[in-house]
Amino acid sequence: ISALEPGSAANPHKFRNQDYESLRDGCVKSGSLFSDPHFPADQRSIGMAPDADPKNAIRWLRPKEISKDAVFIEGTTGTTDICQGQLGDCWLLAALSSLTLHPTLFAKVVPSDQSLTESYAGIFHFRFWQYGDWVEVVVDDFLPVRNGRLLFSHSRTLNEFWSALVEKAYAKMAGSYSSLKGGNISEGMEDFTGGIARSLKISSRTPLALWKLITASLSRGTLLSCFIQVANVREIGTVTPQGLVKGHAYAITHSDKVYNKSGEVFLLKLRNPWGFVEYCGPWSDKCKNWDEVDSAEKKRLELIKVEDGEFWISTEDFSTLFHTVELCSVNPDSLAVDEEGQYSSPSSWTITSYQGAWVPGCSAGGSSKYERSFWKNPQFRLTISELDDYEDEDEYSPKEKVMKCTMVAEVLQKYRRQKDKTNFLQIAFHIYMLAGESKPLGQKFFSSRLPVARSGKYQALRGIRRKVRLNPGTYVVVVSTFLEKEYHLPLETCRQLIFAEDTGGRSRLTLPQTVQLLSSLRKLQSIFIKYDEDSSGTMSPFDLSLGLQAAGLECDKPVLQLLWERVGAGLSQLPFHGFISCVVKLRVLFGRQP
Repeated sequence: ISALEPGSAANPHKFRNQDYESLRDGCVKSGSLFSDPHFPADQRSIGMAPDADPKNAIRWLRPKEISKDAVFIEGTTGTTDICQGQLGDCWLLAALSSLTLHPTLFAKVVPSDQSLTESYAGIFHFRFWQYGDWVEVVVDDFLPVRNGRLLFSHSRTLNEFWSALVEKAYAKMAGSYSSLKGGNISEGMEDFTGGIARSLKISSRTPLALWKLITASLSRGTLLSCFIQVANVREIGTVTPQGLVKGHAYAITHSDKVYNKSGEVFLLKLRNPWGFVEYCGPWSDKCKNWDEVDSAEKKRLELIKVEDGEFWISTEDFSTLFHTVELCSVNPDSLAVDEEGQYSSPSSWTITSYQGAWVPGCSAGGSSKYERSFWKNPQFRLTISELDDYEDEDEYSPKEKVMKCTMVAEVLQKYRRQKDKTNFLQIAFHIYMLAGESKPLGQKFFSSRLPVARSGKYQALRGIRRKVRLNPGTYVVVVSTFLEKEYHLPLETCRQLIFAEDTGGRSRLTLPQTVQLLSSLRKLQSIFIKYDEDSSGTMSPFDLSLGLQAAGLECDKPVLQLLWERVGAGLSQLPFHGFISCVVKLRVLFGRQP
């Protein structure tokens, strides 16, 4: 995209056709403060039912009504500026923390021509990347407040408001604040940079190789974050003995090394968006390990013994305690980091994007196990011819010494968060090599060919991506959802779900009950697909045990056997509706809601 092309960072699309400059100038001229009709200061923008307790009522106030010394930015921005409020959007705030480390990128998202004093008109604007284009979002500065404090994101400096306004603009783009509940860190990092995100299993690297990779990535402007994987939903938010929060997003902000009596110690600096609850293990702020480090070194590393959510951790302990690192390369060349984290020679990348859709009955053919319909999925043809000009080592396969072409493929689901919160489809892609075929490929081709690469298991994420190295040639990328269509539930299972609710004898659900039930079913669908190891659309007894644990339901073998006899009698595998029946029966038994 050229600098002034519509959709570029310098010339973003206007969200809701609202032009910041004309709206601001109009307010300044009339002496009024801007009120946004597209994101009103009321419960609709919150997206959640109001609290029944009047003491917890929400008021909408402008910054100067919250703090008499209100400023947009207090001095400079930093990773400790951002503290999470009463909204489960740590994934977004961790990405925002990483963004503050890169002034040029930060200025793209948060334009510097804004203030709560000069030419103040109660209007602000921010830029986000959305599916290939940059979008400018305008908001007023009414912010939700409860008991005199900002309800959601806020700065550690209570008179600073830039982070709260960025969060509001992103919430407007998503439809409401509640639409930001739960997400993947890569989603936020991509939307703040327009870059390409990828996940790295920490166990795939030695601690030293991981430190080198992170160090090189940070120096190239890559945004990094990490998290501890949870075994089931009940573990989300629990704190480990080391003071780390499970299922919670942390930003990786720095890497460095120090020397002690044992030699070199390789360190990483992490940031918890909560602004509190810090790591308390080796090399944490108040750990005695620092007594062996020279005072000048501690000053250089800005070691501060205060609970601000930021802390150092050795790479050895990091590799043991964390599960995944998320990396977002700001430009494609940033991906050219080898296994040891060394720079490779500059390379030229070509970026190509396509639009498509899964239309039921037309182009929604389901996964490759649906041989009769898989070919109906969207197919994208590409030709790669230029060999890499450096010797790379593929992260996802054994080391290769043959020169190949490196490609990063990514599939994004558009607008799913806005439409139905985080109701993402389970998606994946397969790459096949062509041998002269020119027309759209049919069932016969896919029945006789194996893919040369694939994204991995189907996942309910906004975006899936993979870096692959292929031989020069022509390929087709097939993007698909897990099933041809949405899961269906037999009438009997629907009755079980309704009767398990407290309907007051009406045999029908209220609107809040329906919304809650649908949300629960989406979560159970994700669990079912995760533990459907062979992608057959069914579960084995062993898979059922794991799936029930992930749903927060643990039962011993006799109960599991009895459950299978009741629900899966005569079956060797259990379909989706059978899994739902098992969950309902156990939750009724344990006195829980479906």
